[in-house]
Amino acid sequence: MTYREWLIFKLLKRSILGLFLFISILSSSTYLPYIEKVEIKGNTKTLDYVIKREIKHETLNLLDSLIAEKDRERIENLGIFSEVTWKTIPLDSEMSKLVFSVVESVQNLPPSILPTYDEKTGWSINAGILFTNFKGRNQSLSFNLSLGGKDTYGLIFSDPWILGDHVSLRSEIDKSIYRHNFLDYNVEKDKVRIDFGKWFGENIKTLIGFSIISMKFKNESSSTILKSNYFSIKPVFKYDTRNIYWNPSKGILWSNIFNLNRGINKSRFVNYSWKQSLSLYHEVIKLEKKVIIAFNGTYNFFWGKKDEIWLNYLGDSFTVRGWPLISQNSYSSKSNEFRFGYELLYSSIELRKEIIPKKVTKYGTQLGLLGILFIDVGSISYNILNLNETPKMLGSGIGIRIPFPMIHTIRFDLGWGYRDGKWNKGTLHWGFSHKF
Repeated sequence: MTYREWLIFKLLKRSILGLFLFISILSSSTYLPYIEKVEIKGNTKTLDYVIKREIKHETLNLLDSLIAEKDRERIENLGIFSEVTWKTIPLDSEMSKLVFSVVESVQNLPPSILPTYDEKTGWSINAGILFTNFKGRNQSLSFNLSLGGKDTYGLIFSDPWILGDHVSLRSEIDKSIYRHNFLDYNVEKDKVRIDFGKWFGENIKTLIGFSIISMKFKNESSSTILKSNYFSIKPVFKYDTRNIYWNPSKGILWSNIFNLNRGINKSRFVNYSWKQSLSLYHEVIKLEKKVIIAFNGTYNFFWGKKDEIWLNYLGDSFTVRGWPLISQNSYSSKSNEFRFGYELLYSSIELRKEIIPKKVTKYGTQLGLLGILFIDVGSISYNILNLNETPKMLGSGIGIRIPFPMIHTIRFDLGWGYRDGKWNKGTLHWGFSHKF
C-alpha cells in the first residue's frame, strides 16, 4: 500500500470527520511527508546508537519539524559534532526517510605538550592524552600531567549512559601541587572522586558526587604545615530547558549545588555550602545572525567551620569581571578587604551577537564568532546577615566567544571595574566556556 492509499484508507474509516480531514489535507498547500525510516550519515567514528538514542521522532508517522529540530539540538549538544542538520528524502514508496547528517569534530588529542593557563595558578606546561568520544561511545577518557604554575597528574573517565537512559558515571583520581593565589602557602592536594548522575525526562538533571580529599598547606618561611583531610558529598539538581549549550538562544538553567564537607582522622570539622544559580536566555531579534540577551543571578552561602583556607573572593572571570586578579599582595592590603568573604551574591547581563554563525569550513574545522557586551555586579561578606550591606562591586566591558572542539568555547573578556565612583584601569580575562 502506498502512502497516499494508506492515508485515504485511515481517514475514510473515520466517516464524516475523516472525509472533512481528507478534503482539508488535499486543499492545504503544506506538504507533510510520511516518515518510513530514520537514517544517520557522516559518523565515521561515533557508533549509530549514540546518535539514535537522542532521536525521538517516530517512524510510520507524519513529519513533525519541531520534534526533528529538537532531535537535532540534542545531537549537537553531545559536544562531539561540529555540525548537525536534518532533511527528508522521498522514497519510491511515496513515503520519505528522515536523514540526520553530522560532521564529527576533532575528538582525540594525541600525546602532546601544550601551554595551559589558569587564573588561580598561572601558566603551566601540560602533557597528556584526551579522548572525548572514546571508542565511538561518547565516553571521555583523559590522562593529564602538568608542570609550572600547577604541578599535577590525574586520570578522568566519564560515560553519560553507562547504565541506560542518561544514567551517568564520572570518576577522577588527581594529585596537584601549586602556590595558593592569595594565602602564603604551597598547597598539596590529593583527591579521589566518583559521581553518579540521572536525568528525569529532558529537563531535570541530578547528580551526587563523593570525594575523599587530603590537603596540606605549607608555609616555607615559618615551617608551618596545616593538614585537612575530609570526606565530601556533593548533590546537584538542575532544571535545564536550553536549546543549544554552546550558545543558548532560549530557555533557562536553574542550578543548585550543595556541598557537605566532614573532617576525618584528626581533622574534626563540618561545613556546608549551597550555590544556587539561575540563567535566562532569550533571542531578542530573530535574524540570520542571532542577537541574544542572557541574564544570570548566583548566590553562594556557607555554614559551619570557617577557616582561612575556605575563604572566597570576588573579581575574576566567573564572578565580577574587570578587576585585577587576586594575589598575596592584594589579600594583605586593607584596600582590598571588600573582595573577600564566605557569602557571595552576584549577577550578570550579557548581550550576545553572532558575528560569524558557527559553521564547518571546507577543511573540516569549526568557524564561528560571538561578540559580547556585559555588566556584572556583586557583593561578598564574612557573614550572611551583612551581605546586603556590603559595598557593591561592578564590572563592565566587551568580549568574544570562539567555538572550539573538545573544550566547546574559548572566551576573552576585557572589562573595567567600578566602585566608590571610580573606574579602574581594566583587566583582560580569558578561559574556557561561557561565564553562564
